[in-house]
Amino acid sequence: MTFYRDALLGDASNKVVSFTSSMEEDRLIVNEVIDVLVAHVKHLISMELIPPESGNKILTALDNLSRNTDELFKISAEDVHEAIEIYLRNTLGGEAGWLPLGRSRNDHVVAALRLKTKKLVIECVGEILKLRKLLIEKAHQNLETLLPLATHLQLAQISTVAHYLMYIEEMLRDFTNILYYTLSDFIDKSPLGSGAIAGTTVPIDRFELAKLLGFKGLVYNTLYATSSRDFISVTASIITSLSVALSRVAEDFIIWATSQFNYIEPPSSHLATSSMMPHKKNLVSMEVLRAWGGEAIGHLAAILSVIKSVPSGYNLDLQEVTKHLLRLLLNSIEALTIFRDFIKYMEFKDKVLNEEVQKYLLTVTDLAEHISMKYHIPYRDTHKEVASVIKKLGTTDINLICFELSKKLGINAEDLLKVVKPENVLRTRKVVGSPNPQLMLLTIKESEKLLDNDCSRYSALVEELGILNECK
Repeated sequence: MTFYRDALLGDASNKVVSFTSSMEEDRLIVNEVIDVLVAHVKHLISMELIPPESGNKILTALDNLSRNTDELFKISAEDVHEAIEIYLRNTLGGEAGWLPLGRSRNDHVVAALRLKTKKLVIECVGEILKLRKLLIEKAHQNLETLLPLATHLQLAQISTVAHYLMYIEEMLRDFTNILYYTLSDFIDKSPLGSGAIAGTTVPIDRFELAKLLGFKGLVYNTLYATSSRDFISVTASIITSLSVALSRVAEDFIIWATSQFNYIEPPSSHLATSSMMPHKKNLVSMEVLRAWGGEAIGHLAAILSVIKSVPSGYNLDLQEVTKHLLRLLLNSIEALTIFRDFIKYMEFKDKVLNEEVQKYLLTVTDLAEHISMKYHIPYRDTHKEVASVIKKLGTTDINLICFELSKKLGINAEDLLKVVKPENVLRTRKVVGSPNPQLMLLTIKESEKLLDNDCSRYSALVEELGILNECK
């Protein structure tokens, strides 16, 4: 039996109610649903649309309910909205009937979803900001720590740990910016007062309702307000892209932790061992984080697949996207905290990295560029000469290659040997964004300023919501 359908349809099949009910998923938005109802009732009272005595009784009951929401989930109902009305009717009797005046589940559920999405996106931004701060600090400590970089997973050029960490920081900075934009210009808009699809004859002030809940604006068109979930699909797309980006970085660390590479020392808390092989140290936290990138894609695909063929106007299909959005946001927030903990305690192995740099031909491109520019030889010709020498000698000894090139081209060997020293290579690269330690220091300082600005914006948002500011 359900509350809404009784007058028109009579009893419902328990199997059908169980199949179509969203009660379990609604546990995650129950507080926001109650907040929306409180704002609605306060507005009805202020507009003199319902008896104030009845309205105040409803508000008191909602306040009590907000402190013990478990009561709602003992009720058999289609969703949390129906469960609340049943609870209020059982508590207050007929006076509870003033609650639904001028509202629909359609505009109220999307309002609660927007509020919940807003809170979780802000929480996600907070985790990103803390991770960015840590990356900047670690980069500052590793301005000259050498790191081989690869293309096609083949070692290619010399870089530094600072350069690598700041690549992650800039990526996260971009996600911070797009999440701020999505939050302010897309999510933070009120659908309240839109009714089921085309508004209501009850003289609700939609702007005032938006202010009561802290929304920055309105979704103006009532059809768009209740039947669209674009704010969900866009948010999910961004969060999925973030999760995929993190999974790629996790893959780097998994590779670098292997005995073949041995570039990093992972924190032991992120490792697990084999049930059979006592020597194994598996970087399981990064493996799960890498897997999360794939799971995130699945949640996004589910959201888009549900939405794509739903006709305009509210349809119950839309209730099914909620669980995927919330799982995306909650798991991504958790992934960011795990990733930050890993970065905090992992260490790069300086000695191993220095040996790697000496072992492979990582400065040969810089050598070819030097010969081309200093001795006025077209680069394509220089490229061929260097490649032919490498082929002829069959060695990865850069010193031997320098000597052979000096004989073949009639140029000074000492000049070439000086050029290929790792510290000289880094200092010679003066293009913005390169691992040149001096330029990287400037990049870090600029990133600190940008982070401060983003933290200030975050502080204003959390103060507005009355939640803990962890950006400081």
